[in-house]
Amino acid sequence: MIKTVLCLTLSLLTVVSLRAQSEPGQSPAIPVQPSPPPLAPTPASAAVVPGESALAKNPPPIDPKNIDTSVKPQDDFYEFANGHWLKNNPIPPEYSRWGSFNELIEKNNEALHEIAEKAAAAPADNPGQPDAKKAASTEVRMVGDFYASGMNEAQINSARLLPLKGELKRIDAISDLSALSKEIGRLHSLGIGAFFGFTSAQDDKDSTMVIAQAFQGGLGLPDRDYYTKEDDASKKLREQYVAHITRMLSILGDKPDVATAATVMKIETALAKPARTRVELRDPQKNYNKMSVAELEKLMPDFR
Repeated sequence: MIKTVLCLTLSLLTVVSLRAQSEPGQSPAIPVQPSPPPLAPTPASAAVVPGESALAKNPPPIDPKNIDTSVKPQDDFYEFANGHWLKNNPIPPEYSRWGSFNELIEKNNEALHEIAEKAAAAPADNPGQPDAKKAASTEVRMVGDFYASGMNEAQINSARLLPLKGELKRIDAISDLSALSKEIGRLHSLGIGAFFGFTSAQDDKDSTMVIAQAFQGGLGLPDRDYYTKEDDASKKLREQYVAHITRMLSILGDKPDVATAATVMKIETALAKPARTRVELRDPQKNYNKMSVAELEKLMPDFR
């Protein structure tokens, strides 16, 4: 059953970056098709609009038009500062929240999208050009090819799970606790946070040091409350989540099995119960537990 959880984790976290490539000794590479032509820009995704003023492309940090002067700042400063912006910017139907940072992210995505489209449409290297231009063109083509590899939906849908075949075989070959811990470590080296989170970051009490940091994880739902609350809405959500797991297992090639999905849910619930709540995770002192490698090995002797 742990294998099933690992397979689900692998498939869920790689589906957004699935592309046709392989390593020696793993699944055969799928022939890479020529880069598709760049998508025609749409009003929602075009980063540059002909005739658009510099002010429109780079608005000032504080726009007086967003201020609602009908509200006295001493009565409600939030409405005073944001009133007109809130009225003119309802939450788009495809988002659960919307704010100035969402606008910034969208503008950044639009700029990156334009760069990627241009790179995908860039011509191949010209051997007659100077070396410096050849190098720049090669880098642009690398960006364009990488972007195009993720945009070829027909090829991705045709490949289905073939690019993951080697990884799924590794998981299926797990036979004992030692092999399990090694595979979890390998998945983490690929950026897949199986069962817990692990990263390198600045030491909160010594800014001159960058240290390894581990933190709770392994949950498909947002946090422990989704697994432990007993209200009707939470119970219904868990039922829907089991149905989702069942569907994911069928996508992996297994026959839909509600019992297997329920066991996956049981494992996640076991991880969730000792996990800290959102309130507890806001306590910096409680969540700072620095230790040496020897101390960590003593704390978790079976995980090597």
